[in-house]
Amino acid sequence: MSTRLQNGGRLIDRTQQVEFNWNGKRLQGFKGDTLASALLANDQMLVGRSFKYHRPRGIVAAGSEEPNALVALGKGGKYEPNARATTTELFDGLEAKSQNHWPSLEFDVGAVNKFMTPFFPAGFYYKTFIAPRFAWKHVFEPIIRKAAGLGPAPHPEDRDEDTYEYFYAHCDVLVVGGGISGLAAALQAGQSGAKVLMMEQESSVGGRAPVDGVEIGGKPAQDWIDATVKTLKSMSNVRIRMRTMGAGVYDHGYVLGYERLTDHAPKMTGPRHRLWRIRAKRIVTATGAIERPLSFAGNDIPGVILAGAVRDYAVNFGTSVGDRVVVATNNDDAYRTAIVLKECGLDVPAIIDARPVADGELPTKAREMGIRVETGKAISSVYGGKRVTSVGICSQAGEGTKTDEVDCDAVAMSGGWSPVVHLWSHCGGKLNWDTDLAMFRPDPMRPPLGAEGDGFVIATGTANGHLDAAAALADGFAAGDKAAAETGHKSVVKDAPVASAEAEAPMLAVWSMPQGQSKKLQMKTWLDYQNDVKVSDVRLAAQEGYESVEHTKRYTT
Repeated sequence: MSTRLQNGGRLIDRTQQVEFNWNGKRLQGFKGDTLASALLANDQMLVGRSFKYHRPRGIVAAGSEEPNALVALGKGGKYEPNARATTTELFDGLEAKSQNHWPSLEFDVGAVNKFMTPFFPAGFYYKTFIAPRFAWKHVFEPIIRKAAGLGPAPHPEDRDEDTYEYFYAHCDVLVVGGGISGLAAALQAGQSGAKVLMMEQESSVGGRAPVDGVEIGGKPAQDWIDATVKTLKSMSNVRIRMRTMGAGVYDHGYVLGYERLTDHAPKMTGPRHRLWRIRAKRIVTATGAIERPLSFAGNDIPGVILAGAVRDYAVNFGTSVGDRVVVATNNDDAYRTAIVLKECGLDVPAIIDARPVADGELPTKAREMGIRVETGKAISSVYGGKRVTSVGICSQAGEGTKTDEVDCDAVAMSGGWSPVVHLWSHCGGKLNWDTDLAMFRPDPMRPPLGAEGDGFVIATGTANGHLDAAAALADGFAAGDKAAAETGHKSVVKDAPVASAEAEAPMLAVWSMPQGQSKKLQMKTWLDYQNDVKVSDVRLAAQEGYESVEHTKRYTT
């Protein structure tokens, strides 16, 4: 494990080494690792090939939002394609393979497609496959069907060896998400006497608070999290289900939950997965937020990773994504990543901030640690093939002409955060555009309406647009009080502990950095990693009249 840090790794047990198989190679990790963190610890940056152009792709995220690291697990009756390496917990004997390449991951014949990009613009299939008519059935369709998909489907003769089950459950308050706001909501509702079910899709609770160094009540957030979980487990009216995802919210408080029972420990007996069919009087969505990437030339080269994910790998798994990490951002939060890396003994050659001024608490701390901060600048291009070797720097307001080049082996990027609002929207909850934070957030005046015309879904915490820990925690307690009161229970209003909050300067609504004067660079500025959609594809779709985002999405694959 050549890139494993000497310190850190709050979720791993360094006394229990685990052996797994990656593309026929035997590698090692620790109990508590995910497949993604273990691969990074073994300096395996290249994990797959992209859908259309077969470009080298590396890990981008650390959670369920991962678009690149889709791998095949197991074999025979245990085979599963397109599993996310970032959510696959490591166990002894795990077998995993990369997908969408031939004959090997390192040398893929399909990579010749990258030279065909001028012939694959947005909507090329609509323009190409309409004539001659006979060619569709005998030429185009066979080729497309053979090329479709990433991982091959299980062989018909390999019957699934696992079993599955479903449960019915009823509760007063369902809390989806186990971050600090979700825990606060469950605690308040549970103390009121309401019947509470809390679901968390990961194997640990607390969300980003322990990673970001948040303090609650003057103590590390982990202390409050542990105490809260202990209190919740002692309540007979509260149930906590780990590794359980809220999959859908439907009419009349009907919710589907998806629980992974034995994926992390296949030697356990019993069903592999469980489907929860839940009826809840009130649903609290504490589903957090996901970080947005930035679009710049070469932003898909292995080693370009979300800044929050870089922080997760360092703090949660004691894994470095690189020895020299450049940070590209339009907000203060990414500075936390630079500070964590510096504290781990790694080099941060530069922070490239698109904002003209960065003088808040976090940027000041970064400068005091000796980190070079370049404001009003952007990444003009990332250099490298199967991993990052350097980045070019240019003016954010300019035309993308490179003014400087910095050697590095990874890039941590942050384009801001977007609340996870899917469950809020499933039953018609509406959103507002927050101009200051450049995000869509739930509109409390237009919630999902139940049969009696009342709002039965309550968004809270980061999922409600509160990005700082203090506001998220307070919002969680308020959501728990509201859910308890609306289900006929006496709300227990107590002085909630206060979380620390570092003052953050406003972000700059930058999505795409200057693309350089070369058309070649423009062709490599990626927006959708999983479907190989470039920024130029979206611009072409707009130019050709596709104004609706739904039409644009389909026109650009």
